[in-house]
Amino acid sequence: MNNDRIYYSRDTEMHAMRDRTLLTLVFLTVGLGIGAVLALLFAPSSGKTTRHDLAESMEDGLNTGRETVEPMVKRLEEQFNELRKSIEERLKHA
Repeated sequence: MNNDRIYYSRDTEMHAMRDRTLLTLVFLTVGLGIGAVLALLFAPSSGKTTRHDLAESMEDGLNTGRETVEPMVKRLEEQFNELRKSIEERLKHA
């Protein structure tokens, strides 16, 4: 991309950057949509089977995500409780 343009104000330059970013996101979204439609049209299995497989893989992904996140959430809760106790003790001694 050629960036030899001269902008006479920072606002104009920022506006041009926002326009380019928005245009990129629009093209990306359109491309993803077209790709999804083509993938469904040329899928080797029926729509019902594809939806079932997709639902199963989403459920598996959610379960895996929960299994991964649960220990971290428990650890954060423990650390938060320890921090709260520490702050309460410091406030009592202050």
